[in-house]
Amino acid sequence: SMNDRRRLIENIRSAISLRKTQTEVLQTAIKLIDDFSDDFNWTGFYLVDGDELAVGPYVGPPTPHTRIKFNQGICGAAASQKKSIIVDDVNADPRFLACSITTRSEIVVPLMDGDHCLGEIDIDSNKTAAFSDDDRTMLEEIAVLVVQRLKELRP
Repeated sequence: SMNDRRRLIENIRSAISLRKTQTEVLQTAIKLIDDFSDDFNWTGFYLVDGDELAVGPYVGPPTPHTRIKFNQGICGAAASQKKSIIVDDVNADPRFLACSITTRSEIVVPLMDGDHCLGEIDIDSNKTAAFSDDDRTMLEEIAVLVVQRLKELRP
């Protein structure tokens, strides 16, 4: 429900304000996001490193995709297009890089600092069409909070 989504956003806002390193901020946020839904089966951050995305803190089975080029996969597409992408059926999308053979749908939300993409939130689900526009809006708000906190922690 919208109330649950608002509560998650506020919980993340308060929890990450207490964290003192980038890793702790990301670990705290991703754990709370993952806990939000049983349909979130792999929940993680990818961070821009040069011309690639490097996997950051995540909850879920180990991923073989620890580094992804900007022109690869849904993750790469979201980073290079700088906008959120929802894929209802990954098997119907030729861009998909499977983290797990059980994955059926995916949402990727970029972490934007102005025009600059710092990374992204990536969630896989074992259910087809698991992600709604409300999820996208919620995750975009969370992305803003995470970027704000990471900027505050910069030396």
